[in-house]
Amino acid sequence: MLWIQAAAIALIALILTPGWLFYFDVTPKLLVLLAATALLLPAVSRVARPRPFVTGFVLLFTLSLTLSTALSPHPALAIFGATWRRYGALSQFALMLFAWTVIALGARRTILRAIALSTALAAVYGIAQYAGFDPLLPASAYHVGEGVWSIVRPPGTLGYVSYFATWLVVAAFLGLALAQLETSRAWRYAAWGSSALAILAMLLTGTRAAILGLLAGALLWLFRRGFRIRARTLGLAATLAVVAAGFFFSPAGWQLRSRARWFSEDPWGGARLTLWRDSLVMGLSHPLFGFGPEQFTARFPAYESVQLARAYPDFAHESPHNIFLDALISQGLPGVLLLAALLAAGFRTRDPALAAALAAAVVSQQFTVFTLPTALLTFTTVALALPSGDPVPAASRSNRMAFAWAPAALLLLYCAIRFTAADAFLARARNHLRQGNAPAAELAYSRYSGWKLPGASADLWYSRSLLELATRTADPAARIQLQVRSTTAGMQATESAEDPFNAWYSLAQLAAARNDAPATERALRQAIEARPNWFKPHWTLALLLDLQGRRTEASSEAALAIGLDGGKHPEVATSLKAFLGRAPLQE
Repeated sequence: MLWIQAAAIALIALILTPGWLFYFDVTPKLLVLLAATALLLPAVSRVARPRPFVTGFVLLFTLSLTLSTALSPHPALAIFGATWRRYGALSQFALMLFAWTVIALGARRTILRAIALSTALAAVYGIAQYAGFDPLLPASAYHVGEGVWSIVRPPGTLGYVSYFATWLVVAAFLGLALAQLETSRAWRYAAWGSSALAILAMLLTGTRAAILGLLAGALLWLFRRGFRIRARTLGLAATLAVVAAGFFFSPAGWQLRSRARWFSEDPWGGARLTLWRDSLVMGLSHPLFGFGPEQFTARFPAYESVQLARAYPDFAHESPHNIFLDALISQGLPGVLLLAALLAAGFRTRDPALAAALAAAVVSQQFTVFTLPTALLTFTTVALALPSGDPVPAASRSNRMAFAWAPAALLLLYCAIRFTAADAFLARARNHLRQGNAPAAELAYSRYSGWKLPGASADLWYSRSLLELATRTADPAARIQLQVRSTTAGMQATESAEDPFNAWYSLAQLAAARNDAPATERALRQAIEARPNWFKPHWTLALLLDLQGRRTEASSEAALAIGLDGGKHPEVATSLKAFLGRAPLQE
């Protein structure tokens, strides 16, 4: 059982399956989580049980999450999660139950060793990405800017740089916890080495949230230790600071210097403050049960302020970028209180390194939301900080508890299989489309549709991919057939997409390509209804109305588009101002 826990944590940190699965940085991690939890629940329940207050907390969390999911405007999406992180109710239940098994067994050393080893491997990969070597992912995906001011933001094995940096900074302090616990000199050195690699890789990501987390964790660690620092430790820290400064100003550090320039130009982290304000308004509009998990992308546009829309007109916010605001929006005030109680329980530990790891997790994730790996590491840290469970005496062990957990375990395994099979068929569909084999892609996509669980769907991606293939197809009949299938998938996407405003706008483009003005107008107005402060459908609708001679309406939409664009796209004002001053025709 211990090796299952350790292997699951390590794999969730490390596993990537590019080429095999479509969502290669999300689905394999979900598969490991669901399968490991399914295997652990029946086995652990026979031999150990957490303290009653832990089980009570899990029950309260389950009740809150169940109510929020049931009352959600899109329950299927709330259960199975959005494609970009799969953090629905099912995943959250699995995470909480996995942490429950960690508390029950209390194998702190085994868990910390798994975290240290996996972190060292992930950190080395992230460092290699910074240096320009990446055998798995295209470097263009995480390079930003051009020329001398281009920067690299290594995502490591976690899909995105901020989540990678969060894992690293938390794991760095967990390495200290392992070093304090170990009696083996080799493992102590391994723990220290893992922490050093994690900090180095984290700094190379240039992630401000993680750097703040590192400072917060270090301060709490020093405070819990009574600010007692050995002279050797001070000397080592000073040496590392000198080495870091030398690297920063060396030719190899130019990408970090470019990142520092970005810091100075954007000291407040872009739209974060305005996003937090609008997200708070959204959360407080449903304070008791929230909107349910994974509803943010679709529901936030109704609460997005004009100020935020003007500042970032091209950006669709997928989350509130804060774990407490995310809990508020998902589960209401009960969700925030439960999360705060869980973290507060972890801070009661007497281990300075575990408390520091938790502080780093909390501070860093004031600027990001949970994903499967970062939530797993945070909850595991809390689990390691809590008192371990009580072993069940051999004479009292029976299979009744194992049988009681069997339905939940089977459900988790069933969902794991469905998620993985659907993703594999979707990857096949993508590969066939790249090869121009539309019939094979259609067959693979139909199998994907049959295997996928309800909720989020790839219909919008498939619609756009078919349309792109149509532009590359010389045969007129085949091209028309692809366009028809693209429209069908586009219409389905308006019901299944996590971002319905994008689905409606895409459908408007498809209708415009057929010269179907009424359908184009209907789709554009639906896009505006789904996201009122997005400039693009207003702009396109203004152009369409002007072509039809409906200049009063066109002028109104043009004024909205120019105002919401905030001057970010000169072509918007250029294309619309030409008819703003014209006298309206009779309509």
